[in-house]
Amino acid sequence: MKNTAKLRSSWLLFAISGLILVGLGLSIVGEAIILKFTKQAYFLVGTLGLVAFNAGLSVFGQAVIFRYRYLKAKGREESERKAGRNRNRGRGRGPKRSGSGSGSASGSGSGDGSPRRSSGFKSRFEE
Repeated sequence: MKNTAKLRSSWLLFAISGLILVGLGLSIVGEAIILKFTKQAYFLVGTLGLVAFNAGLSVFGQAVIFRYRYLKAKGREESERKAGRNRNRGRGRGPKRSGSGSGSASGSGSGDGSPRRSSGFKSRFEE
């Protein structure tokens, strides 16, 4: 639970910061365009604007990665919670629920929405 809270706060911080930097960069580039039309020095202002814009895109991209990790961890916690509830049930008690209504035709998922991998491969977005 603590991990998901940290991932969620990181996601929000990076997303908001990235959007602010993108807006700031575009505003500064706009000012550089105005300076160019009035025949004033615009190169450094335009460069600063492009640096801020690209930094904002990078920060927002990292926010997307944090969002992916957050959703994956949240799904893992929910599946563990469900497994904990089902673990208390004894064998043979009550009807067994089938997974036909889950929308998965192959049935080879790991329960957290991601396909099962046979090797030890991990995406660079996963920890």
